[in-house]
Amino acid sequence: MKNKSLLGLKRGSEKLPLTHEIGPNFPSGFVCIGASECKCTVHQDKNGKRHLKTYDQTKFHCYSALAELQYKNVYKARWANYRLMLNALKKDNGSAEKLLINSFESKRSRNIKYWRLHESGDMIVRFKNDQAYLKALNNVAKYYLDQDLIIYGYTKAAPIFEDFKLSPNLRFTYSLGGKFDHMQDIFEKKARVIYYTSEAGNDPIDTNDYHAYSKFKGTFCHLVHGSNQTPEARKAIKYRRENNQFTGYNKKTKQLQEV
Repeated sequence: MKNKSLLGLKRGSEKLPLTHEIGPNFPSGFVCIGASECKCTVHQDKNGKRHLKTYDQTKFHCYSALAELQYKNVYKARWANYRLMLNALKKDNGSAEKLLINSFESKRSRNIKYWRLHESGDMIVRFKNDQAYLKALNNVAKYYLDQDLIIYGYTKAAPIFEDFKLSPNLRFTYSLGGKFDHMQDIFEKKARVIYYTSEAGNDPIDTNDYHAYSKFKGTFCHLVHGSNQTPEARKAIKYRRENNQFTGYNKKTKQLQEV
């Protein structure tokens, strides 16, 4: 039974192998101050029925939001994580760091080499220039600095990273297509979403987060994927399927890890 005083983390996924611990995950869109092209939010009515809300700027549906739409437990777990972290941040006494570490250790195995943050959601920013959550993550990274652990994630919350020095084992990739793309040069790593492999140009296409957790510097690409997508995205996914190209993750997805 899950300990409700801890954040819900997990080992591995359909995308990542068991060398990765994943989380905490937060509600998609609601915890994404920089979301634009991918902005979607899932809302639940009093009868427990959920629906997906898109916005004028939405070009494709956020993959993690689609999971909240499909699975009630996913929706509930992400909101529970968010409430736990907000309460810890309010105390401002190291509680956020303690919550993160205890939650990570509760699922950690000897094989864990990478901690992937925020499979859904983004940095918690409660008000303008709020760096409390970022500072907590950075302190946690420093705690694990000599333990051969890389902590990494994607973000569109560029403003809070300005003039902030990250621990060497904490790596963030700026996810292009957001409100703060004009600040992208703050980051050494950038990722952009493409529809067709031909759009990648000279940028590598990533399907296993290698370019996010490694020492790679530059821009890499993610192929749009997921069910219940926008018409343009569905057309591209159909084309790639017909041409035996990557279309998304499932239980049969082969994990292609760099050696």
